[in-house]
Amino acid sequence: MSKILLIEDDRNVCWALEEFIKDSGHEVVSASSAEEGLSRLTQVRPDLIFLDVRLPGMSGLDALPEIRARDCAAPVVVITAHGNMDTAIQAIQRGAFEYLTKPIDLDQVGGLMDRALAAGGVRRVPVPAGDAERALAGTDPLLGSHPLMQEVFKQIGAVSQSDLTVLIEGGSGTGKELAARAIHRHSHRAAGPFVAVDCARLPETLAESELYGHERGAFTGAAERHLGHFERAQGGTVLLDEIGDLSPPLQKKLLRFLQERAFERVGGSQPVHSDVRVLAATHRPLQSLVQSGQFREDLYFRLHVVVIRIPDLRDRPEDIDLLAFHFLGQAAPGKAFSMPALEALRRHTWPGNVRELRNAVEHAAVLSRSSTIQIEDLPESARSGATHSREEIERVVRRLVDESLRGEPSQGLHALLLPRLERPLLQRVLEFTGGNQVRAARLLGLHRTTLRKKIAEYGL
Repeated sequence: MSKILLIEDDRNVCWALEEFIKDSGHEVVSASSAEEGLSRLTQVRPDLIFLDVRLPGMSGLDALPEIRARDCAAPVVVITAHGNMDTAIQAIQRGAFEYLTKPIDLDQVGGLMDRALAAGGVRRVPVPAGDAERALAGTDPLLGSHPLMQEVFKQIGAVSQSDLTVLIEGGSGTGKELAARAIHRHSHRAAGPFVAVDCARLPETLAESELYGHERGAFTGAAERHLGHFERAQGGTVLLDEIGDLSPPLQKKLLRFLQERAFERVGGSQPVHSDVRVLAATHRPLQSLVQSGQFREDLYFRLHVVVIRIPDLRDRPEDIDLLAFHFLGQAAPGKAFSMPALEALRRHTWPGNVRELRNAVEHAAVLSRSSTIQIEDLPESARSGATHSREEIERVVRRLVDESLRGEPSQGLHALLLPRLERPLLQRVLEFTGGNQVRAARLLGLHRTTLRKKIAEYGL
């Protein structure tokens, strides 16, 4: 039996977690404020702490360093109703083991509780408060409430305080550069420059000069010394975007720079040392480029230290509303979406990812002549995607009805067809949630008990 301290002011959440923890065979002590929780640390000496962010008086995030200052090494799981990136990064950087978003999924709590207790007090080193506050100045445009994005936020929080090389993978328009900027802004290099280099657009004849600089007279037209990107980013961060498009000679020189942290300007002979953190991003799978001989294997392993994968928008459709309203608020404050327009955005597959969604919203905001965005204000690509989806569904239903009518059904069509439509719906949603029934019920708008009965009924 382990002792668990629960610091939560929401009585409903507190009761549910208390019952779950006791049913799991552990002892639980509850506190309704951070101050009360801190006062009980010595008395309880917990093996695990659940800590809400929004509490009366001191916040959960402010309580985290206080918990550590009192020589308590118990893993802390932060609970928040607002799973944005800043909250995630602050929680991880201040020493949290993990964090949960409301509404609480008890299935997730069970696995997380086991992992945290097994960790036996292993925790991340918190960032000094002054550095954290400085690094968190500003607002991050990298948004998402989907679990895949929550995982990205946690990874950013975990890697931002080191100088490790990070490879950011993801499709075009997913927000790879935003993730890189977030890593820089939440790091100890935040006061230094952030330099983004598009490797795909580096002119072949000037690429080496652009990256490493050149001396006066190094080539025709070099009238004076030129500082390259790695030198201009001294003390900061360099993002090598679309690293897969770097030419073989530049790959070789980059490998040497990463190994020695020094380079020579074009036309120079003296080594120049550069204190920069290198981040790389790609929409192309580097491993495939290595196998085809287009990318150096040794450079690949040098870059492949930590990998953060930014999911495609189609893999996190729940974030479409969040992003659409955010972009509309930026482009046209005060305007709103009509339901048909919002439904069209939800149905579109977004091959261009978040960038395409942003462009679509800005397009609609400009064309709309009223305070409400109508479906006709959206770009044709977004409208046609919704139309095709609707037509496909209607075509399937018509075919099923026609088949049933030809068979002269002895029972009502509704009772006959509903299972044929409902079963694949439930199956697909369960696949999407990885079998998580709580989340599936929430997406379907069903009570969890109802969903369980239907799962048993359909043998899913």
